[in-house]
Amino acid sequence: MHVFDVFNKKSYAIILILCVSFSCFYPLLDAGVIDFDDTSMILKLNTSDENFSIKKLYWPKNAGRYYRPLLMHSFVVDSKIWAFEPSGYHLTNIIFHTLNALIFYLIVLKLFKNELNYKYIAFFLSVLFVLHPLTIESVAWISGRTDILSVFFSLLAFLFYLLKKHYSFIFVPLSIFLGMLAKENAICAVPIIVLYEFVSNYPSKDFKQTLITVLKWVTILIIPLFIYSFLRFNGFGLFDAKMPTAAIKGDFIEPGLSSLNQMFSNFYLLPAVIGFYIKKIFIPLPLNFAISQINVVLYSALSGVLCVLNILLLKKKKFAFPFWLLFIIIAFLPALPVALADIAWTMYAERYLYMTVPLLCLFAGDLYLKNLKKFTSHSKRIKIIICLLFLGLTIVTIQRISIWKSKESIWADTYKKNLTHGKVLYKYGSILGSEKGLPFFKFAVAHAKDNEWRDFSLLIVAQDEANKLNYNKAYDLIQEALKINSERQNCYQAAGILKQIIKDESLREDKYNRLLIQCYQLAYKKKPKPVDLSNIIRIFESLNDEKNAEKYSKMLIEKFPRSRAAKYILSKFNN
Repeated sequence: MHVFDVFNKKSYAIILILCVSFSCFYPLLDAGVIDFDDTSMILKLNTSDENFSIKKLYWPKNAGRYYRPLLMHSFVVDSKIWAFEPSGYHLTNIIFHTLNALIFYLIVLKLFKNELNYKYIAFFLSVLFVLHPLTIESVAWISGRTDILSVFFSLLAFLFYLLKKHYSFIFVPLSIFLGMLAKENAICAVPIIVLYEFVSNYPSKDFKQTLITVLKWVTILIIPLFIYSFLRFNGFGLFDAKMPTAAIKGDFIEPGLSSLNQMFSNFYLLPAVIGFYIKKIFIPLPLNFAISQINVVLYSALSGVLCVLNILLLKKKKFAFPFWLLFIIIAFLPALPVALADIAWTMYAERYLYMTVPLLCLFAGDLYLKNLKKFTSHSKRIKIIICLLFLGLTIVTIQRISIWKSKESIWADTYKKNLTHGKVLYKYGSILGSEKGLPFFKFAVAHAKDNEWRDFSLLIVAQDEANKLNYNKAYDLIQEALKINSERQNCYQAAGILKQIIKDESLREDKYNRLLIQCYQLAYKKKPKPVDLSNIIRIFESLNDEKNAEKYSKMLIEKFPRSRAAKYILSKFNN
């Protein structure tokens, strides 16, 4: 038996795909967390007093920016099994990525079954999917599971569709629905299936007959969209729901500007964003965890060139490339509003392209077969080129995974590629620690934009100035930070610095106390809590301002009558 004959046996091919995937991503089991939202999520899930409610998870009281209950459910299951051990969460990501490769293998077998050596092609395309650099971020970052899970169900939906069984009409919409519960981009499976249904039947079948089957699938696939929308917007209470800001701390939309309005104001960027993602799909390097800027002119021009090229190909009745490109663009459509509205921590991200990778692999397989038939005399050269590309991708992937093995290395790499990005400077400085990271915080204060977590860097630099007894400088930095973002965390961090300054009896100036009171007032305004009023009362009492102390005491009793602070004040009044 020839060594390559093992690929003709499905069981051997599946075992090899499993081996490639786990051997490639195995180092990530030691990766830990990257001190982003994955850290806070694991801590929250494993807090003893955190009550998990399936009803609240799938039927929240208010429509938030994200509705991904199945994703959160998977993390809850992880937390019950692995608790605080990050390797378990990473293992789940690797397992689902591997399952995606296996489902993709079965899809390729179905699509290319009439081609010579289709089993070889199915195996190598599946390995290409496993090793593609654009999948690494989703697999390596615990929170990147959202894309892996949604694609898992999307691929499952397409596989059920290809099987053409009587149960397909149940499992296709069900899979899409489950995919959307993991991430909204699973909705892309709907136009992909509908478009494929059309191009695979017409013109071989009558147009009317093709249209009937397409409309049948459209009708079926509307059902999961309807149910998802009903759950997502609490019974379609879309216009009554208030959408909060992004889940990642420090992200906020420009005051007075909604996500929708901000998206329309940046609509001119659309050609550039499309051009950038198309380039990224075909030429993924350089890999960057925090892509915040693109060359608008260059990528707009690329979009224009591709548009003209596709029009010319369609005029010549060469439909292959335009249709493949259309499929790929459909797969990353959900990433476009993110870039235009700037609602995520970075406007652009490699993980948004995870769903496009299977389509890119299919396009590569189709291109390989066409060129093999067209240039039969050069088949060996074509295969050598393919092998070299595989080798190059493997080297890039292994090297990138080694960077993701620790939070220090991933943030160091991200910093090198984003030297003036405020969010990256803040995160890299935080990883290095207060002493080594201080130059990065100071650089962020000088160069970062307000929506790049500049407020966080300002407060850290303010703390350093307070430690050096540069109180006036610390005061100015605190004011600037609160002006940018007066969220509770910032207010209490600023209050801690001010209390440190006020301890110096020689500097009990009114301006420090006024700013300290303002910190607690701003915190109370964001989310009223009795502790805010208690802190204000203490300050006025220390200043012997009985009038204001009494005013806030009455407010505390009125607003929070059952709180410990209110009961304590009442006991003082009674005495």
